[in-house]
Amino acid sequence: VLTTAGFGQTRRHDLSLSYGVLSIDQLADVFTDVVTIVLTLGTFSKQDVKYTGVPFLTYHMSRNDRFGFGAALGGYSSSGLLRVGDTDLGSFKESNIIAAAELDYHWVMRPGFQLYSGVGFGVRYRHGTYDDGEESDTLNKVLPTFHINALGLRFGKSVGFFLELGGGYKGVLSAGLSAQF
Repeated sequence: VLTTAGFGQTRRHDLSLSYGVLSIDQLADVFTDVVTIVLTLGTFSKQDVKYTGVPFLTYHMSRNDRFGFGAALGGYSSSGLLRVGDTDLGSFKESNIIAAAELDYHWVMRPGFQLYSGVGFGVRYRHGTYDDGEESDTLNKVLPTFHINALGLRFGKSVGFFLELGGGYKGVLSAGLSAQF
């Protein structure tokens, strides 16, 4: 018990850099047969969509050995073809920037190993450029977003490797490095 409490006192700040795959928006596009967007140019569907990964920089501060509160900043982009019916008419490119507040709870705090879960809520700014071959249209939106980290594993002491499984803006699966000081 004293070892866990003593180790818990050393985790005041947690800075991490992660890379995830399959964000909630990417999953919505993958599992929807026809994703339509309505622009001043008309109504189009997105086809042959390519996604980047989901990199994030996260900072958490902890007052005790279990709960941490902080912020996350990251983003991703997508691109592909715009189609009307069976005809490709142009292309699109969307960039998403996400800022969120996060809360985590550490179930297990051992020297060299941590097991945790967390939740985050924030906003996503999407900047989209859509080109039908003759005209271009730009659409900006601010949308709410969330992330649930069902299970996180961290290996290492002051610098460590982590792996997270969840769903939301950071992706279904993300991994990275973190420094705790």
